[in-house]
Amino acid sequence: MDQKQTEQNFSPNKISEGELKRTETSATPELESAKEAQPSSPETAGAVQGEREASKPTLPWPKTKKRTAIPPPRDQVTIKVEKILSEGLDDTYAGLSPIAQQEFKLKGEQTAVSIREILRSTKVKAKKIFQLILEWLSLLPNVNKFFLEQEAKIKTDRIIELNKREQENIHF
Repeated sequence: MDQKQTEQNFSPNKISEGELKRTETSATPELESAKEAQPSSPETAGAVQGEREASKPTLPWPKTKKRTAIPPPRDQVTIKVEKILSEGLDDTYAGLSPIAQQEFKLKGEQTAVSIREILRSTKVKAKKIFQLILEWLSLLPNVNKFFLEQEAKIKTDRIIELNKREQENIHF
C-alpha cells in the first residue's frame, strides 16, 4: 500500500492541492535553488539575477593573490653556508640589474638550503655540492667558465671543512 501512495504522489497527472503543499514544504535546498533559477517572467529575471549577485559573499582577499609558503627558519649552519657562498662575489653581484640580483639571491638561498640537506645526510657527497654551487654561479653573466669552476671548488672545500668542524662540535 505504501508503494501505491508513493506512486500517486509522484505521478504528474494526479497531484491534488494537499499533496502539492506537502511536497513543496519537504523540498530539498537544491530544488528550491532550482526554482529560484527559473524566473516566472522576463521582468523579474533581471531582479532575481541582481539579488543573487548582491547576496554573494565577498572574500577578505582577492582571488588572484597566491599564497606564499613561509620559508623554514634557517639554522646556524645554513647561515654559515650562505656566508661562504656569498664571499668574493660582492663586485659581481653589484654589477647585476635589480631583477637579476633578486633571482641570483633567491637561487643562492635555495642552493644553501639544498646544501644543508646534503650535509644532514649520513654520507656527504662533495660532487653534488659542487654541482649545486656551479649551477648557481652559472647565473652570473660574462664570467669565465674556468673561474666559475675554480670558485665552486673553493666553496665546496670550505663547506666540507665547515661540516667537519660542526660534526666535531656535536661529538664533544
